[in-house]
Amino acid sequence: MSRDEGGGRPVSVTLSELALEALAGEKDRATVPSRLESAVRCYLRDRGTDSPAWPFPDFLRGSEVQGDAMVELDVADDLWLEFGEEAASQGVTVDQLAEHAAFYFAAEVDAGRVTNRILDDLEATEADRGED
Repeated sequence: MSRDEGGGRPVSVTLSELALEALAGEKDRATVPSRLESAVRCYLRDRGTDSPAWPFPDFLRGSEVQGDAMVELDVADDLWLEFGEEAASQGVTVDQLAEHAAFYFAAEVDAGRVTNRILDDLEATEADRGED
């Protein structure tokens, strides 16, 4: 889904310092908004998988995000609507699910699974075009 699908809108999400560090990694903090958007996309893309890390952890329900920093980003309307609906279906706030998605994404990046998905997507695209 591209930003052009459904337009875009500015949103603000509150994250803990730990989630910010997980998203930024070794990179500049200026990358956090785009990495958070990638985290949301990755998280939603993995819905329905058997990953035990995917759903929001039960033991954290009812807790609030330690609001160390506000992250502002522009997100496609449909992406943000879908993310909000997922948060509601899991009975958590958007901030809670954003924090969880940040850690989920960081773990996927650390495990190299995001790189593998990108390579798989490129191979599938090339195969669709008849390239080898």
